[in-house]
Amino acid sequence: MDNKRELIFTATEKIIATKGIQGLSMQQIATEAGVAAGTIYRYFKDKEELISELRKHVLREVASNILVDCHEGDLEQRFKRIWFNIVEFGRQRTPANLSYEQYIHLPGIDSDPHQTYEKQTFQGLHMLFEAGRVSGQFHNLQNKVLFAISLEPSMALGRSIRRGQIEYNRDELEITCDLCWKALLTTPESTQKELSGK
Repeated sequence: MDNKRELIFTATEKIIATKGIQGLSMQQIATEAGVAAGTIYRYFKDKEELISELRKHVLREVASNILVDCHEGDLEQRFKRIWFNIVEFGRQRTPANLSYEQYIHLPGIDSDPHQTYEKQTFQGLHMLFEAGRVSGQFHNLQNKVLFAISLEPSMALGRSIRRGQIEYNRDELEITCDLCWKALLTTPESTQKELSGK
């Protein structure tokens, strides 16, 4: 990626994370990035386009962290790896993490182009849910519903750990992850293991 474009993204993330998105200005971004204000307009026509592209940039960063080795192992191993990756990523105090929480609620996030881009970026996750449904192991529910009952808790836990609201306890997280996995299953886990020959 172009170095100045990366600098602009990093500066924007830092400002949003520390000051919020409402007061964000191109001049602030230029100062933080150490570039001329006019330079930003060589890459983005306006602030709206910059925010839109930053969303995509952060989505790529999130996906690259949580979908590591997402195709390795059986369904349970894949799910639990992703679940813990989300917790680990969520508990880090990074500008991308903090800014993402602020701008996911802005207009445009629900637009068809953005939704399509998000689905492509998190294709590994969609493939996991699809494989679970096709095999009959997962409930026949929409991907976003499956995500809500199984992986959203890991996002909330990562955030709560980062904010110091709860302590990081690996044993508790293991139990919680197992509960989230079981929420996906159409039959008791003992039956699942029999079906898979474990």
